[in-house]
Amino acid sequence: MEFHFKNRRQTTWVVLAFFVISCISFVLYFSSSITVLSDGANNKDRLQLRLEDDDDIKEGNVTKTSRVSEILDKTATLSSHIQKLKYEVKWKDSVSKEGKDLHKETSSKHFQECQLQLEKMLYPRIYQWVMDKVPIAVSVKIINNRYHVIFNTGYIDPDIWYNSEYHCNRVSNETANVLPATKPGRGNLIIQCPESIHANETDLVSVSAVTRGGNTTKYDMQDFVECERFDIRDCSPPRTEIGMCTSIAGKGKIRNLAHQWVEYHRLIGIDHTWIYLNSEWDENLPQRPYISWIPYNLNIKAYNFTKRPWTQRSEFFRVTSQVDCVLRARRMGIQWVVFTDVDEYIAIHDNSTEMYVNGSPPPPLKKLLYTYYSSERKDIGGLVMNSIPFGNNLELEKSSRKELMIDHVYRNTQNPRDVTWSRWKQIVNPQNVHNYAIHWLGGGSVLKEIRLDANRVRINHYKEVNRGVGVFQTTAASDLVKDSALADQFHSLVINAMKQQ
Repeated sequence: MEFHFKNRRQTTWVVLAFFVISCISFVLYFSSSITVLSDGANNKDRLQLRLEDDDDIKEGNVTKTSRVSEILDKTATLSSHIQKLKYEVKWKDSVSKEGKDLHKETSSKHFQECQLQLEKMLYPRIYQWVMDKVPIAVSVKIINNRYHVIFNTGYIDPDIWYNSEYHCNRVSNETANVLPATKPGRGNLIIQCPESIHANETDLVSVSAVTRGGNTTKYDMQDFVECERFDIRDCSPPRTEIGMCTSIAGKGKIRNLAHQWVEYHRLIGIDHTWIYLNSEWDENLPQRPYISWIPYNLNIKAYNFTKRPWTQRSEFFRVTSQVDCVLRARRMGIQWVVFTDVDEYIAIHDNSTEMYVNGSPPPPLKKLLYTYYSSERKDIGGLVMNSIPFGNNLELEKSSRKELMIDHVYRNTQNPRDVTWSRWKQIVNPQNVHNYAIHWLGGGSVLKEIRLDANRVRINHYKEVNRGVGVFQTTAASDLVKDSALADQFHSLVINAMKQQ
């Protein structure tokens, strides 16, 4: 649409009218909450409007069209900041009325609301990006006041995009860094914006990708940044030293499995768990201060991706959630972050009789990491745990139904140390690693892996236990041995933890 004005005075009146209308709308909208915001009125990033340089501005001459465009851009930016302030008002109002405890209980809800809105916004954009065969923007992380943007490149040739040039906020004289990745990690792309775009002073508005052929794709980043700021405030608990991440899809049984999986690992030393929910959201999720549920339903079934090894529907956005988790852990200063599925339990066999002063044993995972790997951590990328299939003895047991996953107590008679390495998982050092992909370290400054002795530390893998000992092998009873160490030690503890409100 093009606007024409007869003279400069008419142009001035139109600009003034837009400005007055915007101000009136702003005042009416926030009249009921003005006292809540008064103490933050001077905070620049509350309502800081930024206009990118218009292509019509040349040598100081601003066309009439560009003046109207400025007003329209300013109105759109104002709308975006109003939405952000709505979340801030709700949070601040709840704290002022009910105190800090209510903040702890309800704060993650605002982050979840932001993520759910982001999901809806992303559906049509992802469809268009897939049609255009360009990287899919998934999230933003702020680390040391620098913006890091995560893209998924698993369905296209990643080499094209790893060799492209990136600009943040259309700053043409500075390019963003492309963080290096190993082959398994190249299904993800992470760019790091220049230091000049300081997250405490400047919002990340856009990222432009320019291929060597000169094709440019521009991504709007404001919604991603908004959710990241809520994440920092609401879902990044302090004093977290050992974290854990996974992703699940579906309702009912899988969510119950996730709950018992969380409670078990909390007992052995996990401080906080982030669960990415790649399915329809609802409020019927176990609510615990040490669990963050993250809406992550990116509707993978709607897109017809090129068939590549890492684009299985169940895995596609799983790898980007893992990178998102690693970068959050790095931002928080977390020492270790664990990646397993909800049917995989870390089993630590320690014959020590060491006790705390109160008479309870130290959490075995914390003891392992602090005792044996604390001083070496700066030189380690990941600790690798082999997967040992567990399940039922179908010849001896009439029913495969168990109260907990760890109650499936049969495995192969083979010494775990001698089992072929397969489907391993890792405990990752996020301060050295910035990219992770299911089983592999995908990129970082230190990628050294240490394989742990499966007789000391392993993954008990309870995959499709109703088929026997795991989906990987169904074995005769004579080849099975009962190994009930986890069930004997943790069954009642997990049950009690799940019942607590």
